[in-house]
Amino acid sequence: MNENSTTQPAKGFIPTVIRWRLPVIALWLAAMIASGVVYLTHFRIDNSVAIWFLDDDPELADYRLHNAAFGENEWTYVWLQGDSVFTSTFLSDLQILADRIESIDGVTRVVSLAEVAGIGSKFEKNDGLLNEDELIELRERIRGSPLFEGRLVPKANDQFTILALQNANRINATKPYRIELIDRVREAIEATPSILDSGIVGTTVVNAELNRAAKRDMLVYYSLIAVFVLIGGGIALGSTKDLIVLIAIVVATVLPVLGTIAIFHLPFNLITVMLPTLLVTVSVSYLIHFITDFHACRRAQVTRGGPIDSTSAISTTFAHLLRPGFWTSLTTVTGFASLTVSSVAPIQQFGFFAAAGIAIAWLATITLAPALLSLLWHSGSRAHRRDTGTSGETRPLRWLDKPRPILAACLGAAMLSGALGLVWLEADTNYVEFFRPGSEVRNDYAQLEELGMPGSYLTLTLNLPKDTEVSNYDRHLTTRSFEQSLLALPSVLDIQSLDHLVAELSSSFEDEAEMDSVRLLLKKAGTVDLDAGDDFLSGDKQFLRLRVMTAAMSTRDIDAFRTSLSGLSADLPDDWNLTLTGTNVLWSNMDAHVIRTQLLSIGMTAAVLLILLPLVFRSFLLGILGFAVSFIPVLCTLGFMGWLGLPVNIATCILGGVVMGVAVDDTIYYLSRFREGLHQGLSVDAAARGATATTGRAMIKTSFILTGGFLTMAVSDFMPSVYFGVFFAFSILAALLADLVILPVLLRLMVPRCIK
Repeated sequence: MNENSTTQPAKGFIPTVIRWRLPVIALWLAAMIASGVVYLTHFRIDNSVAIWFLDDDPELADYRLHNAAFGENEWTYVWLQGDSVFTSTFLSDLQILADRIESIDGVTRVVSLAEVAGIGSKFEKNDGLLNEDELIELRERIRGSPLFEGRLVPKANDQFTILALQNANRINATKPYRIELIDRVREAIEATPSILDSGIVGTTVVNAELNRAAKRDMLVYYSLIAVFVLIGGGIALGSTKDLIVLIAIVVATVLPVLGTIAIFHLPFNLITVMLPTLLVTVSVSYLIHFITDFHACRRAQVTRGGPIDSTSAISTTFAHLLRPGFWTSLTTVTGFASLTVSSVAPIQQFGFFAAAGIAIAWLATITLAPALLSLLWHSGSRAHRRDTGTSGETRPLRWLDKPRPILAACLGAAMLSGALGLVWLEADTNYVEFFRPGSEVRNDYAQLEELGMPGSYLTLTLNLPKDTEVSNYDRHLTTRSFEQSLLALPSVLDIQSLDHLVAELSSSFEDEAEMDSVRLLLKKAGTVDLDAGDDFLSGDKQFLRLRVMTAAMSTRDIDAFRTSLSGLSADLPDDWNLTLTGTNVLWSNMDAHVIRTQLLSIGMTAAVLLILLPLVFRSFLLGILGFAVSFIPVLCTLGFMGWLGLPVNIATCILGGVVMGVAVDDTIYYLSRFREGLHQGLSVDAAARGATATTGRAMIKTSFILTGGFLTMAVSDFMPSVYFGVFFAFSILAALLADLVILPVLLRLMVPRCIK
């Protein structure tokens, strides 16, 4: 290789960086410290529903309209187990527990069996204790009433009861009040002696536990990735000096991104909390290529018998990697930037800040890394063992010296077969199943489902015409007919609404008397004097709220309900406006955005790569080959998700474009080295062997770093993060095999010797 020609692009830049290396290091250090301070002082985690949508999202606008009419409240359900709920001791303890919970900040109402039994008023008479006759009467009353059986107590089971609490749903709150609220509820339960077991379900709980999981993931990810960088980086680099450079590049990449997020007062969530893992692994992979080439240049100096000149070695390295490094950074940035078109706000933010982080990583690699390498490996320093070179160093790659067409064909067939699973890949979200099997959240929901009790609800709002009175009997009959149709749906366990409440309260009267009682109760409801009426009727009397009680539902379940609802709503008057909303509905609506994100990300990244790669290699053939070996492993990964029945969700939807943008990096390095060999006059076979022997080693190291880094996400409590980490690692390994096994065979078969 003509070293003089290769160092031309670096003659001005690298010597300048090295000459000013101390100011360069000081500037990076100042940026790291400032970013770290901002991050630590402004850090917050929030997974509430509002952060997942853009401000102009129409679904969020409907939700805000609903909250404006009824208030920012939602219902959380606590199941409690005792020896028997129909004992004086249990009911007295239940009343004390309800009072404690109602005193918690954010709780506005508590409904319990003790309230039905009138325990509160009995405290003043006989310490709240019921005698045996009163307990028998209470049980008969509960068991014979649809108001209570199946709502406050399960059917044919006296050990369980439900405590329903209405609590704040502050969708724009910046403080993690949900975690504090749920923790205080649990503390109150634990202090109640007659309760043997308990569980809490509801969107408040799910949100609180998502925040808790995000915080835990942050601590675990950062700790594991730090350990992995120290151990894995040390093994891959084999030098303490190089490890110092690696750590500096990692910190210089991650902290400015985290600091910028904090400056904009954006919360970290279950998506953006993955950013450090991503940035660490990608920045390390860039540096591995730089340091590997740097020591190869120093080794060449030793082989020629000359003195070790680190400045020359850095300049040569920069010249070798400037072009492929620039293009790999651009393609990786493209992969992440494709996520910015998503209508899911955290995914959009993830794409933007990840793209910015990749740019920072490349900038640090060509400025901070040369400054540190020149300082630590100064000219005239003692030769590192790898600078002396050994024949054994290339031994691990000798099995790839010759093409392996049979192995390449088998791998290609396996990847294409895996890609066929795309037929079964679809989006579906069940937030309860986002937690690990055996987790507290999943167990709590499972217990309610076993008891046949609802653990979730969907919210329907009826916007009545201005001239329609709530007390109108015909309106009541129309609404009741609609509710009866809803109750006939298999997924609906119960209906809670003003009209349902009125009908149940009046059901004990004779037909004629019942009609009069309904009219009287409706009139009373119009003044919001009816107990719980204000929960179902807006202050201006124009909105009615129906809570459709169900088990925990996935997106598919909610979509099926939505389809059924569209048919049932056709029987309502044309001037009645029916809206399906609520936290569960908003979360499920994101699947449409998730699918769109997946398709746009893959499509945009693929289109850019198809344009860029032929330009990068100045060869249409090399560009298409590079695209194929980077694209097929991604399709294979997504296909395996389809084979395994794992749906696309808010975390895994970013796999396609992101993996493609990262996987193509090694392909660019390999093909750049291959083309460089052709320019030196080597045959196609020799150029392929040379690329494998040199760049192939760095590719194995970077793939090891990327795979190990993302596998740290397998310890997450958030299952989508687990799947993202595992399948990302699988994609990187598949891409490595495609680059080292399939690509060399394709090059030998398809590239003419005359290509330059």
